[in-house]
Amino acid sequence: MSWNRAVVTGDAVRRARAIAEFEEWEFVDSFHAQRVAEIDRTDEIPLSKDLARREVTLDLARALHVSEHQVWAMVSESATIADRVPGVWQSFRDGDIDAARVTAIADTAERLETPEAWAALEASAPAYAATHTIAELRSWLRRLRARLEPDETEAERARALEQRRVSITHNDDGTSWLNALLPTGLAVSVGERLRRAAKALAAVDPETGEQDRRTRDQKQADLVADWLTSCTGTSTDIRAEIAISIHATDLIGLTNGPGLTLEGEPVGPDWVRELAQSEHTVFRRLVLDPIGEVLDTTVLGYRPPESLRQALRWRDGTCRVAGCRAPVHETDLDHAKAYDSGGATTGSNLRCLCRKHHNMKSHGHLDDRFLDAPARHLERYAVAR
Repeated sequence: MSWNRAVVTGDAVRRARAIAEFEEWEFVDSFHAQRVAEIDRTDEIPLSKDLARREVTLDLARALHVSEHQVWAMVSESATIADRVPGVWQSFRDGDIDAARVTAIADTAERLETPEAWAALEASAPAYAATHTIAELRSWLRRLRARLEPDETEAERARALEQRRVSITHNDDGTSWLNALLPTGLAVSVGERLRRAAKALAAVDPETGEQDRRTRDQKQADLVADWLTSCTGTSTDIRAEIAISIHATDLIGLTNGPGLTLEGEPVGPDWVRELAQSEHTVFRRLVLDPIGEVLDTTVLGYRPPESLRQALRWRDGTCRVAGCRAPVHETDLDHAKAYDSGGATTGSNLRCLCRKHHNMKSHGHLDDRFLDAPARHLERYAVAR
């Protein structure tokens, strides 16, 4: 099957699946609404009516071979979409987006509080959802909400912060899970410090001469155990090298938009401002063009200097293959046109690829059609009219 035929056929299959999901949702929504209306017109006592409504949900669940919770989710999310972002329902009907994306948008619509925010979501979300993976969509929705309603988002973040905790769950095989609920910024810091510390461990024990055969995950787990059993204190002094971008107006408090991690996750502007005041914080200016793309840099030689590497990490954020979420610090810098064939060491000829996709490219199995465009650090949202 040729590439063009595969794309056309694949798109048709995807669209048919989405339309089938829409038909299921529409059936559930209309059947549920009709039966509930009939129940509400009866003279039964409130308790009897409530139990009858639950029976409707159970009937639908049994007919569709799904749980009652799934049926209720369809009903609830359909109502949210119809009330707040009806244009999303039309995109679902047309097969442009599927049920998983509708659920993600409905969850955001439920959290947003103003008609203006709902209108902005309705104007922008369908187009983005139709061209991105569900993971990319969820991250984008978090950024959009933080930008549209910063005060409400910050209040929710503060409430969530009150729930921070550590829990331990014991397995049956002599191991246990250690889970910590932390602010996103601190979690990013912990992860980056662990990654760097594990990478810095010697490959060969200098005392015994034995090779360290532990995987990266094993090294990080051992480091956590060592740090938590040999250190004291409860104060936080971030020494890990992390990267947070923020608009200048947000940094100085004129506006209240979020900071963004390399992976595009929003973090509270107050935390970024506090971090900016630390004596250990180093600011680096990244020059962008008017639409938010990192301006090109040219270097003579094969290996790019650290300044260019940092700029490219910011530009790409993750592996450049569409839908791949491999963190940028786990990627290689690849020359699109090989250096030996005249390819320059420039921002326009370099891109971040994870090791798997880098190997595919090196062996001729990664065409440019699989790549996303470089990330833009100035997101634009459609305005409802």
